[in-house]
Amino acid sequence: MPFEEDDLPHSGHHYVVTNDHVRIGARALRINLRDGGSEDLSVHPEDWFPHPEGDDLAIRPLLLSSHHRFAAVNRSMILSPTLQAKYDFGPGDEAFLIGRYVDLEGRSHNVPTVRTGVVSVLPAEPIFQPERGHNQETILIEGRSLSGYSGAPVFVTLAPHIQGTIDNVPFVNQLSGSPCVLLGIVYGHHPWRHPIRELAEVDSQSPNKTKPYVEGNSGMMMVIPPEKVLDILDLPELVELRLKKEKEVLKQVS
Repeated sequence: MPFEEDDLPHSGHHYVVTNDHVRIGARALRINLRDGGSEDLSVHPEDWFPHPEGDDLAIRPLLLSSHHRFAAVNRSMILSPTLQAKYDFGPGDEAFLIGRYVDLEGRSHNVPTVRTGVVSVLPAEPIFQPERGHNQETILIEGRSLSGYSGAPVFVTLAPHIQGTIDNVPFVNQLSGSPCVLLGIVYGHHPWRHPIRELAEVDSQSPNKTKPYVEGNSGMMMVIPPEKVLDILDLPELVELRLKKEKEVLKQVS
């Protein structure tokens, strides 16, 4: 987030965003360095600010310097009601996520992977999280989400769309450009349940004797809406921390 004071040097407030279920077990952050290599930052669960209403999100202030190599999402890139009203993102629009593929850990390079998909359900629908006992507002993306991508940012761009007709045939408008905005944060993939046997047929030694189906990946990636990120950024505690930091920087440059 940029500094509020116009007199301050070009910089801002930086945060790392992830899921609350990730925060609980997170112990380190890895940050790339401009001259090569990376730096490991020790973190603890109490360092984070969880969502005030129990959504599966958490944010931690992050102190970065010119030695770090990073890319950040500014507040103007977060999909807001104003941007949504202007561009009308919805089902069929193109989406991509940037995250960690746990089955291919970076050895030579500490870089994320990119996966693509399309918006399937927008606006968000509540999906119950049994582990958290919470109805999580969820945008669904048809995409290849796997375990390990929790906390990954998802971006959306407009896809070619039908705009009128020619000779009574729908006409697809090819786009020459589109805004790219943050659609939300991945928190999992919707389970797909496939029955395997009737209950009476299940062997008494089978671990599935009371659960006659297997769970798989439905291909539906579950995404927390972007306004939930803003809810945490606008917490009074974080606003106070930003003002305090800006006063300290203002003293240094004056």
